[in-house]
Formats: sequence, C-alpha cells, structure tokens
Amino acid sequence: MGFGIDRRARSRKGRGLFRKGPDPKEIGERVARLIRRVVKDGVERAGWKQDRYLVDLKLMPNGPIATLTVEPDAELWLRGETAALGPGYHVELITRLAPLLDELDYVWTEPTELVATQAAICQWLAGEMGAGRFQFGIPNDRRFRIESPVLTPLGPRDDSWRERVIADPTRAADAFPWWDSGPGRLERARSLLAMWHEVPWRDPLDSDERELMERVDEDLKKARKADPKLDLPWAPWRELLRYLGMDDDDVNAQAGNSTERIGYRRHDLEVPLCGDWTVTMSGAMVGHYEEEGERYWATDGERAIEFTALTASAEVDSDKLLSVAPEKHPVIARHSDGNYRGRAEAFDDDDVHVVICLMTCAPHVGILTCKGGDDEWALALWRSLRQG
Repeated sequence: MGFGIDRRARSRKGRGLFRKGPDPKEIGERVARLIRRVVKDGVERAGWKQDRYLVDLKLMPNGPIATLTVEPDAELWLRGETAALGPGYHVELITRLAPLLDELDYVWTEPTELVATQAAICQWLAGEMGAGRFQFGIPNDRRFRIESPVLTPLGPRDDSWRERVIADPTRAADAFPWWDSGPGRLERARSLLAMWHEVPWRDPLDSDERELMERVDEDLKKARKADPKLDLPWAPWRELLRYLGMDDDDVNAQAGNSTERIGYRRHDLEVPLCGDWTVTMSGAMVGHYEEEGERYWATDGERAIEFTALTASAEVDSDKLLSVAPEKHPVIARHSDGNYRGRAEAFDDDDVHVVICLMTCAPHVGILTCKGGDDEWALALWRSLRQG
C-alpha cells in the first residue's frame, strides 16, 4: 500500500455519434516519437506490450518508476508510487507531460494541485503510522538496524514525531525530499536522497564513491544557485566536502556551529552472506560476493571482513561440528546460544590484527575473518551472525 499517481488523460475531441475517437495505434506511435523529447533522460524504457504502449519514467537515479500507458481505447493513464519523493515530485511528473498532452490535443480528466496533493500525502502518512511501526522510501535491499518506530526517506523519526503527525498530518512535511515546486527542487531532493541512502560518510575508497560524492556536491551547488533561499543540509555538505578534500566559504558560513549529521549508512546494516547467513555490520562498509557467490568480502578502508560457509548435512550437533575444526590460535571468546556454538581466535599477521571466528548452527558452519579492527568490533560482528 502506498501513495501515488493514478491519472487519466483523454482526447479533447472525444467521441460522438458522427465522430470517431483517436486510433490507439497512432497515439502510441506518436507518444513513442515525442516522449524522449518531452521527458529527455527521464525515460527508463518504452515499447509495446500487446495492445498497449508503455513508457516507464524515472526522474532520478534509484527513484520510483511511474508508467505512462496508451490504453486500447486510446486514453492515457499515468500510474506510480510517489510517497518516497513527495508531493513536489508527484506534481512535477504531471507537469512534465503537459507538452506531450498539448501535442496530442489531450487533457487530464482531473486537475492536480500542489496544495491538495501535499494535504493528501500527509493524510496518507498519518493514517499509515496509526497502525504501528512503519517505513517508506527505504530500498527493499536495505535492512538498517535502527530502533525507531518510523523510517522515512529522510531519516528515522521518534514516537513524539509520529504522535504530532497523527494529530496534525501537515507536520509530516519534513519527511519528504521533494515537498514543493520550483527551481532547484529536483537537485535538492536528489542530493538529500543520496546523502541519506548512498554516501558512506568516510573518505571515498574508489572512483565510484568519489564520483557519487562529487555528484552530490554538484547537485547542491545547482540547488543553491537556482534558489539561494532553499533549505539545504549545510553541515553535512561541509562534511562531504572535507572527504573530497575541498572547501567552500559559503557552505562553511551557512553551516556555522551546526553538528547536524544525516545518513542511514552511519547505522548498522543487516547484510545477507553466502550459505543463507546474515551479519550485522557498519553501513559504511562496502562489500561484494566473490568466487561465484561462495565468498563475501567487505571493507570500510581501515577494516575488512571475509566470510565463507559450508554445510555438513549429516551432523545435527553444533558442539560436535565446532570441535571438528582444531584450535590454531589463542581463543579470545566462546559462544553458546540456542543451537549456535562458536569460537573466536586472534593473532597478529605482521602489523594486521586478525580474528578468525567460527559459528555453527548444525548442520551449517560460518567462517568469519576480521582484519584490521579491534577484538570488540570483531566479536560484535561474530555474535550477530544468523543462519536462515
């Protein structure tokens, strides 16, 4: 369940006793010729699907997709979730299509007003939160370990915030990255979402991370130039520039003494590993699978982890499974919880501290190797391992 666009457009000429309606095939072909000129790089894909012509629209990376459809009766339908971005995005999508409708001599059957959309989306959110813990605008593959009743695209919210919004839905405005219309709003929303969901809040590890941070900086500059009065995340912007080795006097002045920190990647993240295991680790770490999914590796530039798994299908005793592997290094901790049994061994490899952690949950075995951090960090990762 969500909040979104469900708008229909039809020909101004309509149909009549002696007047034939538009040909859907012709309208579809005209949409195909015009849509990229109208929406430019916002077209994700387009093409015929049986007797309908479909266009998937996306105005920003990792943003929601809206679909424009030419129906068999030649009417146009625009459908898509918009809550993750907000009412400004909702209205922007409809506005972007105005030149297309003019070319086709079509008109929306219902008006769309920003103020009415703002009120409706806030009312929707207040209603959803009344049922208990709720999140929206969070990517499905991100499972942040945050003890908060509400997770919004712009960060977690506490019980007092939820109660205020339920009492007065208009107070939910700060949960939406794209609240209103005007110059710089798209760039502001795009930068806020990247800062909350993508920026790792540390020095970039590679060219991809540096390019991400540079894109955020560029979007913020464009938003500031488009509307100098826009409310921008000045202190986080200053922090981002520091990671890039850059400086901006205006950003520093606007940030002042603020210590505001934003970003979901500052929190722990539950990450799937090979062998159907999961681990809870810092969101600042970046990882990938190797050896066709048999090995997982992750780092934050200073620390690194490696994980592999195996299954002894005939063994049902976790203690026996753990004892199969002999102790090779000093044991710094043991673990026993339900069907889980574990052992952690530590040693130094030149100037790198290494902790090798075994965890069994018969018939499964997980092997976690932690490098570069302290014992407390490694043991916390090890104890967070879960199977299945």
